[in-house]
Amino acid sequence: MEPKIDQQALTHLLLSYFQNTTEMMLFINRNGEVILMNDAAKRILSDDNNIKEITSNTICGRCEGFTSAHALKTCYNCFLHANDMGDSTFQVFMKTRDNKIEPFIATYQMIDEKQDIKVFTLQNVTQQLERHEKLHQRHMIQKTIAAQENERKRISRELHDGVVQELINVNVEMRLLKYQQDMESMMAQSQHIEGLMSKLIDDIRNLSSELRPSSLDDLGLDAAFKSYFKQLENNYGLVVNYHFDLSTQRFDSEIETVVYRVVQEAAFNAMKYANVDAIDVNVRKDKNRLFAEVSDQGNGFDPKDHPKGSGLGLYGMNERAELVNGKLDIKTEKGKGTIVTLEVPLEQIGGR
Repeated sequence: MEPKIDQQALTHLLLSYFQNTTEMMLFINRNGEVILMNDAAKRILSDDNNIKEITSNTICGRCEGFTSAHALKTCYNCFLHANDMGDSTFQVFMKTRDNKIEPFIATYQMIDEKQDIKVFTLQNVTQQLERHEKLHQRHMIQKTIAAQENERKRISRELHDGVVQELINVNVEMRLLKYQQDMESMMAQSQHIEGLMSKLIDDIRNLSSELRPSSLDDLGLDAAFKSYFKQLENNYGLVVNYHFDLSTQRFDSEIETVVYRVVQEAAFNAMKYANVDAIDVNVRKDKNRLFAEVSDQGNGFDPKDHPKGSGLGLYGMNERAELVNGKLDIKTEKGKGTIVTLEVPLEQIGGR
């Protein structure tokens, strides 16, 4: 049987909690004015020498916006006037007494409908967000290191299986050349060595282009794409239907690099996993945005499934897009192909 607590004892407990909790509690009237706050709130939101500063103004004087589904900080559809905020917690940014803007987990609930009084509770989550950010950074570093190591392994294999093997063949042919007794055999052997050297030069040029195409820096996206897509067709038989609707316009170097790498990865993924002989690539822009789209009519996949391979390709594309404040959108369905769209805002970084 639970012990009974009389009204006076309950009132005492609630007052004790209000006064001693580390949770900030503010009572707000219909005008958004703070009519009462506990000591925890005063320590954070008001000045010791002027406790009335915040109570004489609406909560807007300290609020820097709350986090919605569309923005990290916004005043649109303010929680002070929203009817559904009392059903959940939300993140809000408040200016503290030392003029710092810090994040808080908040609730905003009606407690007296007759007088239209609501209670606004706040819990500072700065440390939790800092810990989360450190964990996120550590996770990103681990992913980046893994991606770097995978790329190094790929380059190492291509050097060993391609370039080194060709060099060994040239070396063998050069040794055999000195044993040729007549000019006709020597000429035939020389031509064979010349063919091996041409193949070796092409392999090194292709590998160099994959690492960083010089045409991207010298001539821009269009030239770099044409070179890369020709390489895909020659080496792998993949036909790229390419449309570039920007004439010879150049952009910020970082934007060009991101667009090139995302398209490169999307095209390579289509070649590896989509089971297609052709893909479509479209690059265009409107007034303030640059778009790059890679589409295929291949296998497609379920976005909920674990990605094929290491999954670092999709991760890398998203990370690159974020570098230029861009957005990556992947529309796919099993048996109906995949469309990868990169959208980059130009006004935030600038063009040239």
